Amino acid sequence: MNKTASPLGNISQQTFMEEYWQKKPLLVRQAFPNFESPISADELAGLACEEEVNSRIVMEKHGKHPWFPIFGPMSEKTYSRMPETHWSLIVNDLEKYIPELTWITDRFRFIPEWRLDDLMISYAADQGSVGPHIDLYDVFILQGQGKRRWQINTQPVAEDNLIKETPLRIQKHFKAEKEWIVEPGDMLYLPPGVSHYGVSLGESLSYSIGFRATSHADLVTDFIDHITRNLSPQLTYRDPDQRIQQHPNEIKHDALQRVSEIFKQYLRPDHPELQRWFGCFVSDTKASLNTEPEEEINSIKELKLLAQTGDLNRHPASRFAFAQNPENTLLFIDGEDYEVGPEFAIALCQQRQINLDELIKIASENELLLLVELFNQGKIYLA
Repeated sequence: MNKTASPLGNISQQTFMEEYWQKKPLLVRQAFPNFESPISADELAGLACEEEVNSRIVMEKHGKHPWFPIFGPMSEKTYSRMPETHWSLIVNDLEKYIPELTWITDRFRFIPEWRLDDLMISYAADQGSVGPHIDLYDVFILQGQGKRRWQINTQPVAEDNLIKETPLRIQKHFKAEKEWIVEPGDMLYLPPGVSHYGVSLGESLSYSIGFRATSHADLVTDFIDHITRNLSPQLTYRDPDQRIQQHPNEIKHDALQRVSEIFKQYLRPDHPELQRWFGCFVSDTKASLNTEPEEEINSIKELKLLAQTGDLNRHPASRFAFAQNPENTLLFIDGEDYEVGPEFAIALCQQRQINLDELIKIASENELLLLVELFNQGKIYLA
């Protein structure tokens, strides 16, 4: 199987982004030809038993109520109580726990990498499902093992069409517009808001490559927190052009215009703090994993010696992004920002595997020290 080929079949990446991305669903037969699941159901079940792993089971039947969720960590006792049918196990952030799986998510780098959320894998017993529901994010669902029937509906979902007994947003009524049976290697793309209902036909594994969908509330709240952190108290609302009003208690349009102008100062696309905030925001990882090496290094020379024993990579538990400006380039890693040269930022982020020799040739002294720091923090590692 070609691990670098486009997963879109005969559709070009440009066509996909123009005609499908966040617009309409797409089924790609054999998006990953001859795909064989690199992780087994037993391995997935074992991972779900670990304390730091984000996992859950959804039981359509035989729970305290329909679509009953059980949140991890799991145990052998948990699995021993599972019925033979109608349940699913879901585990998030698999590419962060098992870096060998990043070749799957890396196939989607025609979408900005900072948009990627995680690789989720689900095991389903026969007739297992998580019910008809919508997601607020873009997702590519790759069939990894076994077969699954997928049904979709593109119509809006009313708030009263949700089952109240479960915290999961499962629909009471669902009518399929389209239906497919998918096999290993087939992939379904779903934009936000499309209802979908997958039912396992026998035991199966599915791989979901999800992309972040940050709410406006989170964006605005985080931005305000960032922008007000160091604002001078001397910056105040002023109105030297204020005129006498007929009604002293009236808030007139010109007052709102002044407030709007204050906000606009910080929302200009070229405002350095807007860029710095956004880079830190989108690179901030939600998964808290200890990826530090067993032994720290003290110099780029030591890193170079280590790189002779394996491949140096960006760790999938860390998020890398950068932004170029006329006066500087900002490199963002896990919510922190660093001023670096554009060549260094591009070379570091271009591929997951790092060409250390080439990077050293273009790096400044401070950038070399940064590489040592990143290795000691586990953000780059040897594989």
